[in-house]
Amino acid sequence: MSSMNHAAMPSEDFVGQNYEPWLFKAMLNELTNKELGIGFVYSLLELLAQRYELNDVIVTLAHESAGMQSFRLNNKNVDNEILTRYGKVAGVYCFPDVVPPFECDAIRTACQLSLSLHLARYSAARDPLTNIANRRSFDSALDSSAARSSRYGWPFTLVVADLDNFKAVNDRLGHAHGDDLLRTFGFALRSSVRKGDTAARMGGDEFAVILNNAEGHEVVGFTDRLRSHLTRAGYAIDFSVGTASSPRDSVDPEELFRIADARLYAKKGISLE
Repeated sequence: MSSMNHAAMPSEDFVGQNYEPWLFKAMLNELTNKELGIGFVYSLLELLAQRYELNDVIVTLAHESAGMQSFRLNNKNVDNEILTRYGKVAGVYCFPDVVPPFECDAIRTACQLSLSLHLARYSAARDPLTNIANRRSFDSALDSSAARSSRYGWPFTLVVADLDNFKAVNDRLGHAHGDDLLRTFGFALRSSVRKGDTAARMGGDEFAVILNNAEGHEVVGFTDRLRSHLTRAGYAIDFSVGTASSPRDSVDPEELFRIADARLYAKKGISLE
C-alpha cells in the first residue's frame, strides 16, 4: 500500500481547484437517514471509495480522551500492521492515492466531528464511576420497553438491586473502598446481562436492570450469574433485588418501579408504608 497523509492542508490548496461539492451534498443526504456517529464515518469512507474507485480507505482520528482511532472501508479489520503504518498520525489514507488533498481534509474533518459526537453521546448516557448506563438513559430504555410491552404484549422484567449494608461499609472503610465496590458491582452487572438487556446505576448503591423477553423466572439465572462474577472478582458483596414484570404486573414504568422497590424492601424486612 502507498499513501499520503492529508491531515492538515493549508488554505492555498483550495485556490484554483475546480471543486465539485459532491461531498457536502452526499453528507447532507446521509444526514437525512442517520445521525452523526461511527456509522456515518463508514458511510463517508464508502462514498469516497465509490467516487474514486478506491481499493481501500483508512481514516485515523485523534481524540482527547479516546486517543488515536482508526477506521477502515467496509468495517474491515484494522490489524497491527495497519495501526503501525497508519494509526499514529491523523489523516485519510487512500489506495490508490488519487483523491485531491482538500477532499481528504474535508472527509477527515467530517469524520472527526462524527467521532466526537458519538463519544459525547456515549459519555452522556453512562455513569462515570461504573461505566454502565445512567438513570437518564435507563429511564428512556424502560419507557421504550414498556411501550412495546403495552402495544405488542412483549414481556420484560425490571430488576432493582442495592448493596446490603453499603453505607456502613462505606463509613467504616472509606469512600475510595466504597467506590471500588460500586465499580466492581457495575462491571459484574454488565457481564451478567444478555445482549439486548440494559444495566444501569440509578444513584448511590442503587442499580436497575431490564431483562427483555423475560417473564420473571429468568431473574434466578441472572442473579446466579451476578454472584458468580462477583465471586470471581474476589468480592463478597451481598445485595438484594426486587422485581416487577410487564405486562403481568403493569405496563406503566413508574408503577413497575414502585412494585419492584416494594418487593426489594419487603425482602429486607422494611415497609414502605
